[in-house]
Amino acid sequence: MTALRPPARYDDARLDGYRPQTESQAEALQKARQFVRLVRVRAGRPSWLRLFQRDDGLRGGLYLVGPVGTGKTHLLASIYHALSAPEPAAGANGRGGAEPVPCAYTHSSALFRATEPPDAYADRVAAEARVLCLDEVELDDPAGEVRLIAVLRALRERGVTLAATSNAEPERFVSGHLGRDRLERFISEEFERQYHVVFVGGDDFRQGLEKEGRAWVGAPDAARAAMRRAYEAAPEPKRWLAFDELLRLTTEVERTRLAERLAQSGALFLDGIDVADTDDALRLLRVADDLYGLPAPPTLYFTAAAPPAEWFAAEGRGGVEAAIADKFARTTSRLTALAEVERV
Repeated sequence: MTALRPPARYDDARLDGYRPQTESQAEALQKARQFVRLVRVRAGRPSWLRLFQRDDGLRGGLYLVGPVGTGKTHLLASIYHALSAPEPAAGANGRGGAEPVPCAYTHSSALFRATEPPDAYADRVAAEARVLCLDEVELDDPAGEVRLIAVLRALRERGVTLAATSNAEPERFVSGHLGRDRLERFISEEFERQYHVVFVGGDDFRQGLEKEGRAWVGAPDAARAAMRRAYEAAPEPKRWLAFDELLRLTTEVERTRLAERLAQSGALFLDGIDVADTDDALRLLRVADDLYGLPAPPTLYFTAAAPPAEWFAAEGRGGVEAAIADKFARTTSRLTALAEVERV
């Protein structure tokens, strides 16, 4: 579990490097610093004393929630790096430093793919880590919610503290979309009573980044012709994939290996992105997440008949579709951060 680290893109993420743009982001940074301090205080106590400790202000952990592109993953990775490194010594005598706190970092999708029962999963984490950093909590069905809550309870029982991020506030998990009042109350109680829930608001910072890639939106023939010209001008290695072919590859190639294969190309050209249903949305979401997490993703080019914001919008959807559409907004944010969109 100790081998689970933040994506390479966040190797240099540090709390000192987070630049708040809103009041809520400044508060989130302050809460992240406080979390690190309290975890170190808790970790420094004898194990027998931890079993009888009163509320130390830390509770079960920290839950950062807010819209896409507000720096939540940066904060989470920064927490991981801050705890995983020795604390600087304090004072002229050099005393006051603390040993690293063992941490594990994973994406929620890995937690849901794990085959162990919740108690066994928690045992595996607790054997090597005192803190679990869980990125992008996203739930598609009530069974996933029940598993998540069972895992979190098991981790608390084993003394593992949680730091997590999500685009969805606890009451907007899929149970809320499905009207399951009992489960919704259960989730609300679980998070509001056990965790510090901190809202991280603001605009999507990714849209202000310099974009190396390019996208063409409009009539398919015109968009494809524009991208073909860019493809012919691009140096090797490069790869052209029809969207249907990309979807097929997601069913044939394990996702980590697929990301590695796609990253072997310096430029990736995706032709005709057309998200028809939840299955398409989830497959594209996973590819985009995996590529975005790389330290040097391929330059992205793509074509589509409609702009990304319209591919799988939440408006007019209900139930599971609405829950998936909420998190698909992160995918469109990341794609448009990698490629400048031009209408043709």
